[in-house]
Amino acid sequence: SGVYIMTKVFFLLAFALFMVFIGPIATIWSLNTLFPSLAIPITFDTWAAALILGSLVSGQGLSFKAK
Repeated sequence: SGVYIMTKVFFLLAFALFMVFIGPIATIWSLNTLFPSLAIPITFDTWAAALILGSLVSGQGLSFKAK
């Protein structure tokens, strides 16, 4: 039914937004845990840098296949 579909879409969007905000923080935390000498502070600047770096490294939407 329509209510089920709307609920499912809402939760998928909420999960995607949650991952966009938590993903960079988890990356910074994991780097600080693995390499304590880095001591990267969790600030807006480092969060944004991790978000940008993650989007560049992931390669989503890029295709290098020859046709």
